[in-house]
Amino acid sequence: MDKKYIAAIVLPFVVIIIYAYIFKINVVYVLKEDPKFFLIFLLAYVAQNSISSFKDSSLIKRRVDIALRARLLGNFVGLLLPGWAGQELVRSLVYNKHEVNLRQAFSYSILIGSIDVLAICLGYILLLPFFFNPLEFIFILVVLFNIAGWIAALSYFYLQHNKVNKIEQFIFKIVKMERIVTDYMEFKYYLKQGTTKDFVIYIIIDILGFACYGGYFYYITHNIFISIFISFLYQVSILIPIPSAAVVGELALSIFLNPSYVFATRLNYIISNLLGSIFFKDMSFEELKKWSKEILKR
Repeated sequence: MDKKYIAAIVLPFVVIIIYAYIFKINVVYVLKEDPKFFLIFLLAYVAQNSISSFKDSSLIKRRVDIALRARLLGNFVGLLLPGWAGQELVRSLVYNKHEVNLRQAFSYSILIGSIDVLAICLGYILLLPFFFNPLEFIFILVVLFNIAGWIAALSYFYLQHNKVNKIEQFIFKIVKMERIVTDYMEFKYYLKQGTTKDFVIYIIIDILGFACYGGYFYYITHNIFISIFISFLYQVSILIPIPSAAVVGELALSIFLNPSYVFATRLNYIISNLLGSIFFKDMSFEELKKWSKEILKR
């Protein structure tokens, strides 16, 4: 495995160890107590991904177990490669292995990712008035940027799906990528095809899915409303493109939880996502690199 991937795996563990040192956390005690927290977190993790996979399967017209496998594997790779090169590309490769055109699979994977992001942001915004804290300022900016960015992007592709306008032609000429115009048109077509009247329903399903983490945080806070809010706040921190949300994940959780629970939650999150590696046996990093080039190649 490439050294940079190893570094990405090690990074979150280094961060939480430093966090434990700074806040003088009794790591041995937390690890002894953590198994019950881990089981509850894992249950919430599986519940959220299962609910979201139901939405994914409705969109890609494949079985829920295929969508769940794609999502869990994507979560694992997302620890190493944030953004489209991670989760979205891996999900599209899994869909492609189940007879979905690669470019269609990638377009739908991007669309699924956008639904996830909008669900997280809207869930957070809905509860923000009740639990606002000045320390959340950076996360509020992340939410506003993502909502504005995704709505603008999806609207643009929806309205411009059947043509390459002059601005796009100019950009392709400047970057010397005229060869992918046909692929780009296909990408826009599939995005338009996936943006149906059920889009809002998909977002609602996702909001319910991400709210499942509230069950885990309720075990800590004993307040279901703030627990659900912390769930969305933590998911917002994960939107920041840093491998495994190192540092920002700890920052978000520290606003409402004491350091010991922050340490335990971050450890649970990392381990739960690493479990997706069990589906990586039929896909190598070389294949990931190959298909990332293939998507843009003609």
